[in-house]
Amino acid sequence: MSNAGFPGGMLITREDVKRQISESGTFEFQQLLVAEIKTTGQAIGECRMDRPDQDGIATTDIKLLPEFRGSRYGVEIKRGLLDYLFTHTECLSVEASPNVSNVASIKMQEAVGGVRVGESFYQFPESMQGYTTPVHHYLYWVSRENWQQCATRRSS
Repeated sequence: MSNAGFPGGMLITREDVKRQISESGTFEFQQLLVAEIKTTGQAIGECRMDRPDQDGIATTDIKLLPEFRGSRYGVEIKRGLLDYLFTHTECLSVEASPNVSNVASIKMQEAVGGVRVGESFYQFPESMQGYTTPVHHYLYWVSRENWQQCATRRSS
């Protein structure tokens, strides 16, 4: 998959990423979290989750390194984020916005109980429009009720 919305690549260096992670603090919301294989500690990508808004809707995002895509790690990470949000917050629903051409992300949303509720185009801020393109994406929601049903099916 290419850099969605960044046809010329993202204008950020590896050092910028390291600095952002090291300066982000110790809380779990609204920051990059490193996704690792539990048994080895090997980093396989990044994820993030946001605290629910005033309507009880939280968001998540997962980015796996290319060599770890297609191994269902994304589903496992997404389930962990959902479990955390639904057990540690008053979250009613979790929203994700996969690119319409990212079949793997769409399948991941559906595997964890996500329901497609719409589609849209993400428009980058004006200051970034010189090197980005709008991103056509779907909107998926996992409700607390769907999450509970999926969790019940997995445990039986």
